[in-house]
Amino acid sequence: MTMDQAELLRRAEARQNAAPPELEDVVSLGIFAGMPEKVRPKVVEKARKYLRLVDFEKGEAVLRLGAYSDSAFFVVSGGVEVLLPGGDKEAAAPVQVARPKKQPARYDGGATMLGVSTNSSGSFSAPILGPMAPIGGRILLGPGEIFGEMSALSRYPASATVQADEPTRLLQVILPGLRLLLSASKEFKKFLDDRYRERALTALLRTVPLFEKLEGPVLERLRQRAELVSFAPGQVIEEEGGAAASLYLVRGGYVKLSVRAGASDLAVTYLRTGDYAGEGLVFGDMPWPFRMQALEHVELVKLELSEVREALAPHPEVRRDVWKSSVDHLRMRGATLENPISSRHVQMAMDTGLIHGESVLLIDLRTCTQCDECVRGCADAHGGVPRFVREGETYRNWLIPTACYQCTDPVCMIDCPTGAISRNLGTLEVTINGHDHATRPCIGCGNCVKRCPWGNIVFHHPGMQRSDGKPVEVATKCDLCVGRAEGPACVQMCPHGCAIRVSFKDLGRVAETLA
Repeated sequence: MTMDQAELLRRAEARQNAAPPELEDVVSLGIFAGMPEKVRPKVVEKARKYLRLVDFEKGEAVLRLGAYSDSAFFVVSGGVEVLLPGGDKEAAAPVQVARPKKQPARYDGGATMLGVSTNSSGSFSAPILGPMAPIGGRILLGPGEIFGEMSALSRYPASATVQADEPTRLLQVILPGLRLLLSASKEFKKFLDDRYRERALTALLRTVPLFEKLEGPVLERLRQRAELVSFAPGQVIEEEGGAAASLYLVRGGYVKLSVRAGASDLAVTYLRTGDYAGEGLVFGDMPWPFRMQALEHVELVKLELSEVREALAPHPEVRRDVWKSSVDHLRMRGATLENPISSRHVQMAMDTGLIHGESVLLIDLRTCTQCDECVRGCADAHGGVPRFVREGETYRNWLIPTACYQCTDPVCMIDCPTGAISRNLGTLEVTINGHDHATRPCIGCGNCVKRCPWGNIVFHHPGMQRSDGKPVEVATKCDLCVGRAEGPACVQMCPHGCAIRVSFKDLGRVAETLA
């Protein structure tokens, strides 16, 4: 391990292990200024365990293009530089955002929303920076500015690289603390909602087929009247049989749709970022056909059906598609009630977290002979070190090995200090020490290993030593044999065809496979 890598590891460990700041060191910061003075110390003290004062040297990255984050960052001192995609760092003229010499009396937030909102199909890709600067430009943010909150709340990959422009101190607000502040400060929530409405909501609305033909002024009216709502895990959004008054678009998180059958709650499907529900009710006087429930913290866009009807009135041809959608939903509901066993596959995917998986390895135990050709093929494709373990949970006749799911929103990428674990925008494979491994080496901090909820990332010992004499450990995981012409070796080398890969966004294939 080089001195540079050792120093990066030291800094990363220091930030990861940083203790929460003292209350008096942060309570007067501008990020909290929207709260009434009487309750501010109590709220900040409650959120304090999710706060960190973190320092960055000039040129050190805070966020990287395409990376995921679970934190918002408030600039306490110094400043950061936002490098927009396609920019030439030396040639691009920076766009200077005013840096106040002291904290503002009230938090005005600046104009600093970062994040790219995209679903796995690639149909929604909206830069949250909006008109702040041309593509390829730079933005300088100083004390009193905040960035990263949209990426944290909606689990969008960052739309730009943010690095320290000088020695900089940031207040890191980890996601639970950010949610706490949103619930405690109406002004802070309004600021975030207004920025999302201004910079991303139009792009999200345009992904809904219902709104494809709407003209600018009509879409603008929907944008202005939309309500941005949040729900906690387990919270019911709509009850089956209830009066239908709204259409919902998912801008972050996962939502379960289910139906009642006696005392049972049967899972029908789930919604993810970019999906929507309620369009089949726009022109019909029907109750909600499903129960909608938050599987985790979810962020939704809520549109009143009366507003949608008014917007669509000049487009009678849309009615045909709406009725088709309504029939499809009723057919899906009826199929679940007729065959309750089918809901078990969807429920299992929700309970295990497989709904996050874009490429999940499954092995059919009816035909697997435990010959280990899949493991040997994986090792041969990765320098002798296999990237998965042929052990794991079982569901019916299927083994779910310990192998990376290539998640839609990979939390393993959060806070990687060097950017060694990455996913190129628009691709599926999450890699460690990928295309840019020379400048972005894994330094063995273990952050991704600890963050993976399913234990699908493990340590590997390449035979090197740290400067303190301890052996170097680097993270390793399945990367779908990226660049291999024949595709994943685990599937290609299985002599019995019992190893397959399934995307859990394709519930039709999931149900067909698991059945």
